[in-house]
Amino acid sequence: MNPENVNPNNFKLENILFNNTNFSIAYGKWENRNKVIAMRWNGNKEDDKGFPKTFGHPMWFIIDDDIKLSILKSLVGLKNSDDDKIQNAIDEILQE
Repeated sequence: MNPENVNPNNFKLENILFNNTNFSIAYGKWENRNKVIAMRWNGNKEDDKGFPKTFGHPMWFIIDDDIKLSILKSLVGLKNSDDDKIQNAIDEILQE
């Protein structure tokens, strides 16, 4: 499943930071409160909604705030990463 199409009500997707087709990491707003890092397996078939999902609806798994900066830093320079979007997310987190 295309990660841009995973838009549950409680997570407002801002940017896909890493996407290697099978697995994605995103940056967005959780429950209209705070910015978070989220991840998911996208599934391996066109009709597969990946994981996690709830009642058949695709979802994002939210990463704990204590490790989100470490995860972002580890993504910089990887083949399937968007370094500019990652740096913007890092800058926002450092200003919190």
